[in-house]
Amino acid sequence: MKQSFDPNGFWLSEKLDGARCIYDGHGNFMSRNGHLFRCPEWFKVGMPAHRLDGELYAGHGGFDFLVSEIQRKKSDWREITFEIFDLAELHQPIESRLAALAKLPLPSHCRLVPQRVCGGAQDVDDTETAIVAAGGEGLCLRPPRSHYQPGNFIKIKRLHADLNRNHLD
Repeated sequence: MKQSFDPNGFWLSEKLDGARCIYDGHGNFMSRNGHLFRCPEWFKVGMPAHRLDGELYAGHGGFDFLVSEIQRKKSDWREITFEIFDLAELHQPIESRLAALAKLPLPSHCRLVPQRVCGGAQDVDDTETAIVAAGGEGLCLRPPRSHYQPGNFIKIKRLHADLNRNHLD
């Protein structure tokens, strides 16, 4: 029996093509496997004393550039941003975590990934189509009222921008 998935009420955001990164609240940027990213000292200045879940990002189509920059010993990281999508330390529903994130002062190289409540399958299709048309990769859905858990989201992305997608059903 085919089960239907209703994305209505989920938190929707763009899926970024970057390097998943946790900021530990103490000046360390780490991969999801716990490896330290060797970022320049200026990149740590002004970071809040909170554990943040996000991605190091170099824009649409910038993944190869990003990888080369974060692997170079003398990279300046000027074209890299830290895109934040969750407050990884607050044991409250996502709605509370997003509200708390919005109040944090952040340095200029950090950005909160815009998230909004999804209006259903057509909203997913329309938003994902617009993101891909703009050069993006796809989108993510996070369950409403969910507590923080790494990987607790659904990725929706096309392999090619010109493929037709059916509704989520």
